[in-house]
Amino acid sequence: MPTSALGLVLFVVVCLGVAGLLGWGGFCFVRWYRADGETRISLRQARRIRWGWKRLAPMLGLAVKDATPTVLQQYGPQEQPSKPRVLAPRLHTSADPFGVTVTADALPQVGLSAWQDAAEGLRDAWGMRRIRISQPKPGVITARGFRREPLEAVIRSPLLHADGSPACRPGQFVSTDDALLGWGEDGTPVVLNLAYSAHALIAGVTRAGKSITVNTLLTYASLMRDVRLIVIDPNLGAVAPWWRTAYKVSDSIHPDEPTEILRWVREEMQRRERLFWSGRTDRITAFSPELPLIVLVIDEVANYTRHPDRKARERFEAELLAIASQGAKFGIRLWLLTQKPSSDVLTTAVRTNLSARICHRVDTTEDFLHLFPDGRELDITAADREMPPGVSIASVGDMRTPVRLRSVYLPTEACWQINDLMCTEGLQIRELPDHINLDKSA
Repeated sequence: MPTSALGLVLFVVVCLGVAGLLGWGGFCFVRWYRADGETRISLRQARRIRWGWKRLAPMLGLAVKDATPTVLQQYGPQEQPSKPRVLAPRLHTSADPFGVTVTADALPQVGLSAWQDAAEGLRDAWGMRRIRISQPKPGVITARGFRREPLEAVIRSPLLHADGSPACRPGQFVSTDDALLGWGEDGTPVVLNLAYSAHALIAGVTRAGKSITVNTLLTYASLMRDVRLIVIDPNLGAVAPWWRTAYKVSDSIHPDEPTEILRWVREEMQRRERLFWSGRTDRITAFSPELPLIVLVIDEVANYTRHPDRKARERFEAELLAIASQGAKFGIRLWLLTQKPSSDVLTTAVRTNLSARICHRVDTTEDFLHLFPDGRELDITAADREMPPGVSIASVGDMRTPVRLRSVYLPTEACWQINDLMCTEGLQIRELPDHINLDKSA
């Protein structure tokens, strides 16, 4: 090969190598820059895991010796006997706010059982509080290291900046976007997709953290440009921050006004029946500002289903049952909130249509079983006096089994700030009630 051509080839190889290094460096910089403080700690820990792996693996019995000679050993000088090579599994690491996930290739005689036997050694060497070893598929081992427990960590909602100010804008989301509810005990994000979900029930006693979960639901629904939010709340706890922008609201203690809202929802369902004919479908799945998804949230539903006015109570329950049994296919998402999910609060006919369940701490095992009938067979329960606020048992989306969930932190004060942004953008529908009008009190 001519010297000039060889020089050109070397120049191209060097350029490609430099470009690769710059690309990798840029990727690492962006990952570091976008990570929060806890994830950055995990990134440093992941780097130490990779650097010390070849020394650690033989010590824990996670490496094998390969006596097959290399080409140099086979054809080179044979003055000394060749030493077998030590082969350690190749590692890939990923970091998150809770720790590091290590993915490794299984080696002959170094499979799942060997990794499980070495779990305590890995935990100590990697500086983790807990290690979970699994084999997601043949030939692959996953070691999930937790340097802090997901159920103990308070993680701020991604809708907020580090200083607590809103990190979102009105109309930023649509109903098909996943809403982050929180994190499972294994560090897996638990998300809710309003467009593809159905009705739901949230239960929990006072001070169990139910309001933080509800704040997340109402905030995401308010920020979705193809969603209409309706909130009925006799205590004003959930509806107050969204009073000015929600499509319909009610703080009435008597069931008559909420019943009128439910009748409007039923009439909207009837208006949408024609779409089944024109779309040749039995379910509305595409939503837009012209055909929005309707999210109907009723807090303290027991106030209406156990109201002393029997006739008013029966009218409310009749409309509620009709929406619970038929509303999902018309683009209605019903979310009921209650402290005690007993049969005298919600009938079996209504409760069986609430497929998504989130149960914060409740008083009795029977209350828990109303949400999860197979709860006696589960290893987890919400009837636990030591269950901390903000932790719940959840089954949403396509979960096969319920999981323990730590809700992301979104305080009511932040909901007011986000609603202020919506009002500034011209999305205000009504003024606050006169007796709590902030402008007048100022």
